[in-house]
Amino acid sequence: MRKTAVVAALGAAAVVLAGAVASAPAQAVTTGSSARNVIARDFPDPGFAKFTTRAQGTKYYLYATGAGFRVARSASPGSGFGIVGNSMSGRPAWTFESTDSTKAELWAPHVFQTASTPGSERFTMYFAARREAPGSATNNKHCIGAARSASPTGPFAPASTPLVCPPSGYSEAIDPAQYTSRYGNRYLVYKIGSYSPRRFQIMAVRVDNATGTKLAGSPQVVLGAARIGSAVAEAPDVYRDGSGTVHLFVSRNGYKDCNYATQVWSGKDLFALGNPRWVGGMGISTTDRFCGPGGAEVISDGGVLRVAFHARKSYDPLVRPAWTGVLKWSNGTPYLS
Repeated sequence: MRKTAVVAALGAAAVVLAGAVASAPAQAVTTGSSARNVIARDFPDPGFAKFTTRAQGTKYYLYATGAGFRVARSASPGSGFGIVGNSMSGRPAWTFESTDSTKAELWAPHVFQTASTPGSERFTMYFAARREAPGSATNNKHCIGAARSASPTGPFAPASTPLVCPPSGYSEAIDPAQYTSRYGNRYLVYKIGSYSPRRFQIMAVRVDNATGTKLAGSPQVVLGAARIGSAVAEAPDVYRDGSGTVHLFVSRNGYKDCNYATQVWSGKDLFALGNPRWVGGMGISTTDRFCGPGGAEVISDGGVLRVAFHARKSYDPLVRPAWTGVLKWSNGTPYLS
């Protein structure tokens, strides 16, 4: 599922890979000192953003997987986050509502700003949701939706239909993120997946620049199944650095496991990425500070590259508090400083 990406780049040397791999290297590591546990309670898949509005000033925001997409806000990226409430009231009309209240089937919120005129700001949220009931004839499709709001804390009003659903042969289109190219074109980047047969791809589709809620092209493959291999690849997040190099972060392995890890693929363009590197390494021993850190999103903040992620606190029930930190680069590979 979305945003179980890991930032386990904890100062260890990165492993450069010649191609797709099945799992992360197991090694004990020590996290960087920039990491802060900013929300102690369960707050998985934290969408991360910094916005300036007339009503709220300049604030950092975190958005959580789950019913209502809880939103937290702080004046500081490393402390002081308080949960404001739900950023979306009700459910999108196109989504399947489980009779089990513990299964919200709503996850991976990603929020970006589309209008910045003071007092007339506008925001778009991408999210993933189940469209059909389990056991339905169309293979339980999971799709990506869009919602709009005049405030970063909501309420976000979802569109009545999904924005993207999986193509034939795939059961899910999930884990949305927004990326604006150097030419000003806006893209929705996401994962499509199938577990039988087992294959995964990272896709991108151009959307309108004004709101990001209308398709303006056809889906294109960013990372195909042949390059990814059979291990899960999901939770894409894209960052373009000052030199113009594009970095695509993706998660590998099972999101509930401590060997979940992140790869970064870099290149001159989103559709021209080179071979992957591990974002450091993630150990699985009980001496490690984090187990299964994931849900990584990065933002550029005045020359500082900040990251938000969750880490597993317990397995049953699954509890994943939210963390933030600072990413730096060494020989083309990011690490948590």
